[in-house]
Amino acid sequence: MNMRKAILLVSLILVLLTGIGLGSYWIHTQPIWVCDSQHDPKVLSHLPNRNKLVVDWIETHGTDLAPTYEEAVCTEFVINVLDHFGPLSKDEKRKLRIITQENIIELLNRRSSVIRGVQTALYQSHRGIIIERAEDVRPGDFVQIWNVYQGQEYGHCGIVFDIVPHQSLTLYSSHPLTGGYGKQQYLWPDQAYFVRLK
Repeated sequence: MNMRKAILLVSLILVLLTGIGLGSYWIHTQPIWVCDSQHDPKVLSHLPNRNKLVVDWIETHGTDLAPTYEEAVCTEFVINVLDHFGPLSKDEKRKLRIITQENIIELLNRRSSVIRGVQTALYQSHRGIIIERAEDVRPGDFVQIWNVYQGQEYGHCGIVFDIVPHQSLTLYSSHPLTGGYGKQQYLWPDQAYFVRLK
């Protein structure tokens, strides 16, 4: 094999390995799909009333709540949605934003209330009901998710658009992939904390 072919072969191997590494990173930490579908009216008709109101508000005002990702990251999008249903206190916003000096990986390992974000904020202020079973989650419920990939934590929050328990989760949220507001589908996360607004 001549030198030029050897260099080309090594380059192709490096590109392939980089692609595999990036693909693995993306699948373990980021949305796998951008969703543009709408709810079936039958699904909406069976939702708790508050969930219907949340979904209607997001569908109508989502782009205004997070016109770009820089203007409203995921936590700020969720805060903007919740503020419509009653202003959040500073403490609720701090909990939702998961502002802490503690090690996140250690908190995740303990499943601490600190890393549950919106679930903790709403439950501790008596504004939310914790949903333990994924099968009980409905569109319009709020969620904080976490994945850990190669020792690094990746968190995200949003409002449930669709769920296939233990397989995938589609969220209304703000994300760089959608440039702000949008619906992004994730593979089932390592940890998910759901809460329903009372």
